[in-house]
Amino acid sequence: MTQPPVDPAVARNQPSAGTSTSISEPQTDAPGPRGLARRAMLLAGLGALVGCASQRSGRNLPGAIWPETRTLADAGTPVPARSTATTASSSLPGVMPRGKWARGNLNPAQANKMTPCRYITIHHDGMTPFYGTNSGQVAIQIEKIRAMHVGSNHWADIGYHYVVDRSGRAWEARSISYQGAHVKDQNKGNIGVLCLGNFERQRPTQQQLNGLRVLLLTLSTRHRIPGKNILTHQEWSSASTLCPGANLQREIVGMRRSGVLA
Repeated sequence: MTQPPVDPAVARNQPSAGTSTSISEPQTDAPGPRGLARRAMLLAGLGALVGCASQRSGRNLPGAIWPETRTLADAGTPVPARSTATTASSSLPGVMPRGKWARGNLNPAQANKMTPCRYITIHHDGMTPFYGTNSGQVAIQIEKIRAMHVGSNHWADIGYHYVVDRSGRAWEARSISYQGAHVKDQNKGNIGVLCLGNFERQRPTQQQLNGLRVLLLTLSTRHRIPGKNILTHQEWSSASTLCPGANLQREIVGMRRSGVLA
């Protein structure tokens, strides 16, 4: 398929043909999600973390499953009032601020401004399984990911906008004022949410799933994003990945079937 022209703001950050000195932030393009095939092999070794460090091949994957009718949320799940804003401030109630973990700032010269938010994409980190639960351990892990994205991939910042840890806390990552770097060719208007862990090799905790659910409902309400536009990384046609891992993918499908996400 012929690719659309590259945004000049992104193109100037790309290496020229034949060079391999840096990895540009993933390109942006119009969204095009579809159901994909489940793959069987996890990328061996971490190397440079490019988004999620797991790739797919082999088995068939189900597409994004959405029932015809859904309730907004489980009873007792807090859902904030709906706003007409589509590009809001980066701060959300109850979210740990970036200053709690980051040792560096986003480089605005390397990043594109965010367009109105239309999608949310869920990821795992695909690294060595992470089991830390206290805030100090989590802060170190998020900074490690940021350092790899900036130092190895030469991106403007950590690629994701929010992170959910194993205790269910949500953390501010890249400012939502800027496009993320988390889905190839699909970063315009796409909020990236990372769940810490490798869910091909471990399972998310119930606290992490609860925290993810509340964050997704908060973001979808604030930005008026319909449930059908809450996707996992592997559900994008431009992606070739196991992300967010079989164990988290199964939980997201379950949330859809039970009507938790709307």
